[in-house]
Amino acid sequence: MKIRNISFWVSRPFYYLTATLFLAYTMLCLPALYAQSSKENFPLYKHDLQRTGNTAFSGPSDGNVKWSISSSGEIWSSPVVDSKGIIYVGSTDGNLLAVNEDGKVIWAFKAAVEILASPAVDANGTVYFGSVDGKFYAVNPDGKLKWKFQARAAIHSSAAVDKNGNVYFGSYDGKVYAVGSNGRLLWSYAADAPIMTSSPAIGQDNTVYIGSWDKHVYALNPEGTLKWRYETEGKVDATPTVGADCIYIASVGGKLYAIRFDGTLKWVFDLGSRVHSSPAIDAEETCYIGTQGNVLCSVRKDGSLKWRFKTSGSVTAAPVIDTNGVVYIGDWDGRLYAIQNDGSLKWSATLGNALLSSPAIDTKNNLYIGCVDWRLYAIGQ
Repeated sequence: MKIRNISFWVSRPFYYLTATLFLAYTMLCLPALYAQSSKENFPLYKHDLQRTGNTAFSGPSDGNVKWSISSSGEIWSSPVVDSKGIIYVGSTDGNLLAVNEDGKVIWAFKAAVEILASPAVDANGTVYFGSVDGKFYAVNPDGKLKWKFQARAAIHSSAAVDKNGNVYFGSYDGKVYAVGSNGRLLWSYAADAPIMTSSPAIGQDNTVYIGSWDKHVYALNPEGTLKWRYETEGKVDATPTVGADCIYIASVGGKLYAIRFDGTLKWVFDLGSRVHSSPAIDAEETCYIGTQGNVLCSVRKDGSLKWRFKTSGSVTAAPVIDTNGVVYIGDWDGRLYAIQNDGSLKWSATLGNALLSSPAIDTKNNLYIGCVDWRLYAIGQ
C-alpha cells in the first residue's frame, strides 16, 4: 500500500481523520509502582499502568527486520506482549491478531468494525480492547469471546487493567468507564467533551488520570468520583504518564505539563508545535515526546529542555524507552528511530509507510510495531 495523498484521507470515514489528527522512576527504581510489568512482558499500551513507556528490557541493537506479517487492514493499534511472549495487535480490518514470537498468527478474533485502540492483556491472559462502534471486548487466551460491553460511542482509548481484573477506558461519548472482570459496569464518569485517544493511567494510590477534548486533565478517585481536574490550553489527546510526584501530559496546542498529585501546576514547557503524541519518562524522569513539527523533544524533570531530535516526518505515536535509556519512536514517513539518551542517533530503519503505532519491546530484545502498510513488524536478531 503506497497511497499517501489527500484523496486517500478523504476516502476514509471521519473517525480515521479525527483519530489521526487527535491522535516516576522506572521499575528498577520503584519496584512496587511498576511490579505488574516485570513478569508480564509488555502487557499494556506504554508498558505499565502508570503509562511510563519505560521497560526493564533492552531493545534491538540494530534496525534489521526479523519478520513481518500482513493483515487485511492498516495497523494503527500499538502491540502488546503477554507473559508467554504472544503479541496482540488490532487492525482496521476488524481483527485482533494473536501472533507468536516467530511471526505465526495463532488466531484472529473478528470484531464488527475497525480496531484503532491498543489491546491490554491481564495476568491470566485475557485480552481487552475497544472498537469504533463502541463495543469493548474481553477475549480469552484461546481467542474466544469472554464478554463484551457496549459504550455509547467509538472507543479509541486503550484500556488499563488493574490487579483485580477491573478494566478502565475512555470513549468518544466523553465517559471514562470502569468495568469489572465479569463485564459489568462498576462506574462511569462523564467529562464535558469526547475522550478520543487519551487512555487512562493509574497511580500507585489507584487514582485514574485521563485527558479530554474539553481541555482538562482529570484525576478520578478509585470509586469514580472527581478528585480534581486541571485546565490546559488546548484539547488533550495524549495519555498521562505518572511519575514520582506528578503526572506529565501534553495538550494538542503543544504544551507539556507537569501537574502535581494535588492538581496544582509544577511547570509547563512549550514544545513549539501541535502535539498528539504522549510522553514517556526514563529513570531520571526525563520526558520524551514527539510533535507534528518533526521533532522528538527531551525535557528534564525540572521542565528545562535537554535536547531536540529532528525526525523525517511528524511524530504522533508515543515513544518507548529501554533499560539502557534508548528511545524508540516511529514517524509518518515510515522511519523507526533508536535514539541514545544524549540525543544522538543509534540507528534508524525505513519501514513500509506511516508509523502511527507505538512500539513494544519484549524480554528477548525484540521490538514490535504496527504500520499503515497493513503489516506488523518485528525488529531484532
